[in-house]
Amino acid sequence: MIRNTFYRSVAYAAMGFMAAPAIAQNPHSLSTQLEVGIGFVQPYFRSGSELLRAQTLREKGLSYFEDQAGNRRSVGAYSKPTGYQISIGFYKPIKAVKGLMAGALVRNSQTGSTPETAGYEEAYFFNYISAGLAIKYYPLERYNLFVRSDFGLAAVLTKNRYLNGESQQNFFHQFGIGSAIGLDLGYTFFPFRSDQIGLEVKSGYQRSQTRVEVNEIGDDVWSFDSFSLSASIIF
Repeated sequence: MIRNTFYRSVAYAAMGFMAAPAIAQNPHSLSTQLEVGIGFVQPYFRSGSELLRAQTLREKGLSYFEDQAGNRRSVGAYSKPTGYQISIGFYKPIKAVKGLMAGALVRNSQTGSTPETAGYEEAYFFNYISAGLAIKYYPLERYNLFVRSDFGLAAVLTKNRYLNGESQQNFFHQFGIGSAIGLDLGYTFFPFRSDQIGLEVKSGYQRSQTRVEVNEIGDDVWSFDSFSLSASIIF
């Protein structure tokens, strides 16, 4: 008897927990949203022969250019690549699931770094963009906390700036395309007079994987993460 009562209580609690998200209906998930945002972003390189080779050179403070004897100039230590991210999103309510919205999101990240001593002569730029489908979910009725996830195509464009053996400015570009997935946690504030315009503050994580054609390597699969802190206007 006691065992049956215990199992029944557990079952009721589980059903109540599962039903709770369906009961919650945040009012701001009921209307279409357009988002424009900007923030700080920093990439972290995980794999890719040329991607990690260039990173090792920067960590050693060496120029990207190598002369015929295999020597490289010392240009000083590089800072970590950091930059800004611009995002544009569009979301519509999904009536079948309360609090859920679906749409599309584009992220454009521009990052780079320069060494201590070489100045404008040397630099590394790492830029990437993603575009794809996105979902946004408000799990609570009274608090404007949300989770956002997106998945789609990704492209990466890098540029190494250096001096060649004749002290002439040279650039080496690399381009790749692949896929990316992102996850953000944020909160929406309504500090303006109109409750149709909101301010979002969020932190995000994105993982990308692209295929880059590299001389003497061929297909070089680059995998990298990025973390961001951003603010957006929604209306």
